[in-house]
Amino acid sequence: MADQSVPHPSGLKKVGFCLEKLATTHSYEPDSFKLHRLPSPRPGELLGLIGTHKTGKSTALKILGGRLKPNLGRFDDPPDWPEILTHVKDCYFKSYFADVLAKKPRIVFQHQDFTDLRNDRFFVGETLKMYDQRGKLEEVCDALDLNSHLKRNLRSLTPGLLQVVTIAAKALQKGDVYIFDEPSHFLDVAQRLNVARVIRSLLTPDNYVIVADHDLTLVDYVSDAIFCVYGKPEAYGVVTKPYNTRSGIEAYLDGFDLLETQYMRAASPSDFVARKTAPKEFHNEGCPRLQYPDMTSTFKRLKLQVTGAEFKYWQICVVLGESGTGKTTFIRMLTSLYAGLHPPDEVKGVEPWSPPYTVSYKPQLTILKSGCTVRQLLKRLRVDDDVRPGFKTEVLTPLQIDQMMDRDLDTLSPGETPKLDIACCLAKTACLYLIDEPSEYLDAEERIVTSMAIRQHVLNMGKSAVVVERDFMMAAYLADQVILVEPPAITGSATSTSRRPSTITESVTSTSRRPSTITESVTCNSRRPSTVPKSVPTAPDFVTSSPHTRFNGMRIFAEQQNITFRKDRLSFRFLPKVNKLGSTEDEEQKRAGNYLDPKLNWA
Repeated sequence: MADQSVPHPSGLKKVGFCLEKLATTHSYEPDSFKLHRLPSPRPGELLGLIGTHKTGKSTALKILGGRLKPNLGRFDDPPDWPEILTHVKDCYFKSYFADVLAKKPRIVFQHQDFTDLRNDRFFVGETLKMYDQRGKLEEVCDALDLNSHLKRNLRSLTPGLLQVVTIAAKALQKGDVYIFDEPSHFLDVAQRLNVARVIRSLLTPDNYVIVADHDLTLVDYVSDAIFCVYGKPEAYGVVTKPYNTRSGIEAYLDGFDLLETQYMRAASPSDFVARKTAPKEFHNEGCPRLQYPDMTSTFKRLKLQVTGAEFKYWQICVVLGESGTGKTTFIRMLTSLYAGLHPPDEVKGVEPWSPPYTVSYKPQLTILKSGCTVRQLLKRLRVDDDVRPGFKTEVLTPLQIDQMMDRDLDTLSPGETPKLDIACCLAKTACLYLIDEPSEYLDAEERIVTSMAIRQHVLNMGKSAVVVERDFMMAAYLADQVILVEPPAITGSATSTSRRPSTITESVTSTSRRPSTITESVTCNSRRPSTVPKSVPTAPDFVTSSPHTRFNGMRIFAEQQNITFRKDRLSFRFLPKVNKLGSTEDEEQKRAGNYLDPKLNWA
């Protein structure tokens, strides 16, 4: 048999193992996807699973959840459980499945498709009450900010709120094994942290909690042990041996499995260390100033007030805020000044106003129309080395656009479409790039590569960009400046009233009592309006801040969410690492008021 060792993309054979030496855990059919190894859960430890798309994470979760029986590669003659347990060498894995077969534990599984809860006959409060087996309804609703949505119909919820309700329903059930597959999908930064706290609270010394997600910050925040999954998408997947949280995140970012001396990805590890910064001194003679005035806009009865400011060339401004606060409306208002996409209701002092600079806009949802191939689309945008030198190596190759050139647009997967949207946005000639949710549907590796491509292109072209982002690690890598979208009372400052509870059992302030029934809404403790006003409000619901420096903006946001970030002492990379709630580092940084580790280079 030919050597099936995983080659390094440079063509040089690296020290590693051969796939033929790895026992196959599961295979679907001849010449189809094969999964090698499985993560081994341990009681009392929260297991995190990270990896690229289509390398076997969901398959591994289905096996651990009892929904799929491993066949050891013998799809035509599946083995029985005694043979499977004899085949497996890991003692923790044997112990886990011995418990599954003997005790038949209650397994609570939250899978990626969470639409099974959508039912127009039920309200949120009624649904959660049906699932409440642990008597924790009020506690979970407080932790996930669901009190103001208990009277809403499930059918009327946005995807993000429906995801939160689904996670709440799973957390309310009694279980010996809890499995969460992509819990951060559709959630903003604050919701992700709330969900992480609730998931962490489920862990006891005797049960198992497993989380697979592409948000490295969330996995870092909740996990005690990490397994990385890598391989060739739709061909094979390899599960590494267990790492502790810090080493696992570092190994994945480096793309090198230290325990097996095996490369996980094509990119060189050094590519993920440096964060390219703008030159300290630069001149933009003849370029227009990227100013925008004070504006207001009402969208679906939510009023947003935009504070006028100026973007700088050679810099990226990241917009942070919760879902439903108007981040996308803000981006559309900037775009509408040229395209009429979402015109503001009022422009202070300069109406009518026509800015002299051009904009390229990447919306949250794709607007690409089928009927042509990727190559034909890029040809229309004049994307070639004669017109844009270096664009292929800067953007197209890292985003793997060159691998889909001859494919029709309607054949692209949900993970490929946003990368093409980003490439088309960056391909247009503009002074200001507006990019809404670049990380949506991308795995952890693709998010890092996409961040690097956006940053490198913007700085090399000497332009500016505004990015709305939910992934904190990706936002921290991209940002030179930060704009916060918050209620007027807390914009630009981090106050104690804006912090979230440090645990799901922590009581809220005395001004917000808990509801006496599950259908009573709470207004005082909710950031968002608990009811929809009958008429357009005169005062704004949310306000955008002026651009903060990267350090101040991230510090304010971290303090509002009651989380701290550290610098990893073992690496020289910039990316901040989140401290676990209540850990020694977390408490020390909070006492010192350093929600962001000052040892990180935040210049």
